[in-house]
Amino acid sequence: MGTNMLLPTVFCILLGSIAAIPQEDFRSNLEWSDYSTNLDEPAYRLRDVVYPTDVNLDLDVYLNHLNFSGLVQIDVQVRENNLRQIVLHQKVVSITGVNVVGPNGPVPLQFPRPYTTDDYYEILLINLDQPINIGNYSIAIRYNGQINANPLDRGFYRGYYYLNNELRVYATTQFQPYHARKAFPCFDEPQFKSRYTISITRDTSLSPSYSNMAIRSAQDVSTSRIRENFYTTPIISAYLVAFHVSDFVSTEYTSTDAKPFSIISRQGATNQHQYAAEIGLKITNELDDYFGIQYHEMGQGALMKNDHIALPDFPSGAMENWGMVNYREAYLLYDENNTNLNNKIFIATIMAHELGHKWFGNLVTCFWWSNLWLNESFASFFEYFGAHWADPALELDDQFVVDYVHSALNSDASQFATPMNHTDVVDNDSITSHFSVTSYAKGASVLKMMEHFVGWRTFRNALRYYLRNNEYDIGFPVDMYTAFKQAVAEDFTFQRDFPNVDVGAVFDSWVQNPGSPVINVARNNNTGVITVNQQRYVLSGAVAPTTWHIPLTWTQHGSLNFNSTRPSTVLSDEIGTINAASGDHFVIFNIAQSGLYRVNYDTNNWQLLASYLKSNNRQNIHKLNRAQIVNDILYFVRSNSINRTLAFDVLDFLRDETDYYVWNGALTQIDWILRRLEHLPTAHAAFSEYILELMNTVINHLGYNEHSTDSTSTILNRMQIMNYACNLGHSGCISDSLDKWRQHRANVSNLVPVNLRRYVYCVGLREGNETDYNYLYSVYNSSENTADMVVILRALACTKHQPSLEHYLQQSMYNDKVRIHDRTNAFSFALQGNPENLPIVLNFLYNNFAAIRETYGGVARLNICLNAIAAFLTDYQTITQFQTWVYSNQLELVGSVGVGNNVVAAALNNLTWGNGAAVEIVNFLNSRSGSTTILASSILILAAMLLQMFR
Repeated sequence: MGTNMLLPTVFCILLGSIAAIPQEDFRSNLEWSDYSTNLDEPAYRLRDVVYPTDVNLDLDVYLNHLNFSGLVQIDVQVRENNLRQIVLHQKVVSITGVNVVGPNGPVPLQFPRPYTTDDYYEILLINLDQPINIGNYSIAIRYNGQINANPLDRGFYRGYYYLNNELRVYATTQFQPYHARKAFPCFDEPQFKSRYTISITRDTSLSPSYSNMAIRSAQDVSTSRIRENFYTTPIISAYLVAFHVSDFVSTEYTSTDAKPFSIISRQGATNQHQYAAEIGLKITNELDDYFGIQYHEMGQGALMKNDHIALPDFPSGAMENWGMVNYREAYLLYDENNTNLNNKIFIATIMAHELGHKWFGNLVTCFWWSNLWLNESFASFFEYFGAHWADPALELDDQFVVDYVHSALNSDASQFATPMNHTDVVDNDSITSHFSVTSYAKGASVLKMMEHFVGWRTFRNALRYYLRNNEYDIGFPVDMYTAFKQAVAEDFTFQRDFPNVDVGAVFDSWVQNPGSPVINVARNNNTGVITVNQQRYVLSGAVAPTTWHIPLTWTQHGSLNFNSTRPSTVLSDEIGTINAASGDHFVIFNIAQSGLYRVNYDTNNWQLLASYLKSNNRQNIHKLNRAQIVNDILYFVRSNSINRTLAFDVLDFLRDETDYYVWNGALTQIDWILRRLEHLPTAHAAFSEYILELMNTVINHLGYNEHSTDSTSTILNRMQIMNYACNLGHSGCISDSLDKWRQHRANVSNLVPVNLRRYVYCVGLREGNETDYNYLYSVYNSSENTADMVVILRALACTKHQPSLEHYLQQSMYNDKVRIHDRTNAFSFALQGNPENLPIVLNFLYNNFAAIRETYGGVARLNICLNAIAAFLTDYQTITQFQTWVYSNQLELVGSVGVGNNVVAAALNNLTWGNGAAVEIVNFLNSRSGSTTILASSILILAAMLLQMFR
């Protein structure tokens, strides 16, 4: 397809058209209307008229053959008369027998079809010969299963590692959200909670197995086989069941009889257990105190163990199985010589997230995945604050804002953002998609806003009421609102300050509404009256009018006060007014960005802020508000919600800014703008130079070397600033990095400081040759620390040696040291490494897409690679080439054609935005420098636009 095919696409995009491919309408061949059944509509769901209470699961595992046989016995309550069919979930290899026993003995099944399976809806239908009535029944199912070779298939899957160059295999589980059915027939929805008694038979050559509970007893069944019986679990949902068969080993550095705590890993990595053992126990103790419910006492008659397993292959970051948490290795194992501060923080926060789930998700479980936020938002909240209480030096209370609040606002800026309570979650695909920023970062941000609103103690009391009122059961949003109403009713201060506010209605407005608001602030200097109006903020597109109950905080120049984040009022209507002192003073709303909303001011207020931020008084404004200001204003630049000259005048204070949080709020969005100017060389060069000017002070402030007195935020700031500066071509950053690299290459015992490796390694390969690539590649293959391996994997893609980059891309498919969950990362790293990499990566894609799909783990993984390309297609010729490839390979790209078309549309939108913004941006930059070349620059940019459009 040539340019003549591309131009209509450009025209459609410029008009705002969106082309959609209809989704196929699939239906099962089975008909349910003749049965009285517990099957719900849609057929993915089960009604609770058949409810499992106790499950006995017996597995006979043959690890070397990747298979197992099983017997599951499920005791159920039938809650409805005249039931002729019992349905539960399954996705095992085969069912070999089904029996049902009732109060009066065996229950006859239909002949010749006592049971049937439906692989589309993943269910087992047990067909009863005669109707049964309310009562207690027992279902026994014999079956055969497989241990999945691909970890991305989840369920009960195989992983591997090497010990002294010898291949070792293990099998573990990942059942959330709907994969328990791959290991045993079950009621595989969160609303069905049962007690599980598990037995595993394995080879005696392996280590003891792990599951949710400790081993109660073991019996030899032959000279080479042993059966291990575990204590019965507390009441849990099927997705929280877990088991693990391997030769792994454990350490108990911080374990006691009353509070058992183990770190478990492959052999050869036990020297990396200590940090997780220490921080994990501290977090457990902090959460015990906060909730007033002791984790180790949740076992309903048995002591809860607290195992944490590091897995070389794991499809998720971690999984909160009760008693046996699974982690990707990089998120649990710590080596002070090879794990940088970012990854150390990941260990602390992810452990806190999974431990937070013991109360939110395990003890009380969301009734259905549509309200996943009842699990994940709280875990994400305690991810930061549980870890912060355990180690305040990590500064996680402040990092929460730039990590999670900014992430939530970014996601909510899409017109397609979904609400926290997403009623369209009805099938497997929609369940998977709801494990998103909305359920995690946004929900956590809403919770933090609610904590600021009601106060720390009242917030904690509300959570305690919710947990105690619903323990070992399921929770609904109304249960959470009820708990908050109970807590605020006991809070005299809240009742005094907000006498007519329904805290449940405030909370619910954030749960039910998609997106997040922006408040537009206009101040009358003569009267002091501040007018605020709210609307849903989107980058582009039309959305329905939406109103939130927004707790507002604010302060003004002349009496700046950032000490209290307790709201002074709640904006419940579209427009409201606040009385303030008159005079030419600026105001700042959303103190310390304690609320989940953006703020756009009138022109005068922005101008006053710009002047103040560029004065020596800048730091009188809270660092998180400075971060908020730069992040908000860069989004307003993107959405054309502010005059761009005014916006960049405000942002100009960054040339004196040295704070990590402020720069964190700025860098990603600054880079977003820069990338959309790449097809316009004059604009791109001018904006790159401007960014380096802005960064000069912070670069000099930080210096190139770490000091023992550096705080967490200082170290993180150096990591982000130097990485970006080196990528932009900052001569000092490149020179120092190259010196460190060459010193290391001259003496490998002279290690590059671990927190500097990402950009030092990258510069070393970018400025080096094939021997530098080969050296770092050998380090990757011999490394025993997964976190450092990811840093190296990223840096390897910085090589400018084409055969080395081609080798790297091939190795991303076939080197088994590159874990399957890292392969899409390798593809993205290759795109990011150098601008010159793009044609090599595209050629790799065009020639190997089928192999990529297979070796990376399936269609979804190929689609991740395709989506990564959009930001790097920065000229019309390359976009046309990519579109032609998609069009020419429609049959072979089954499941990916729509993604490819979306990539083209996104790339064209990026160019369109750059075309619309370039002249204004460059004119601002020229006016700052007093240049007389404004007109010439504008003409050059316009000419470049026309050349790109009609090339």
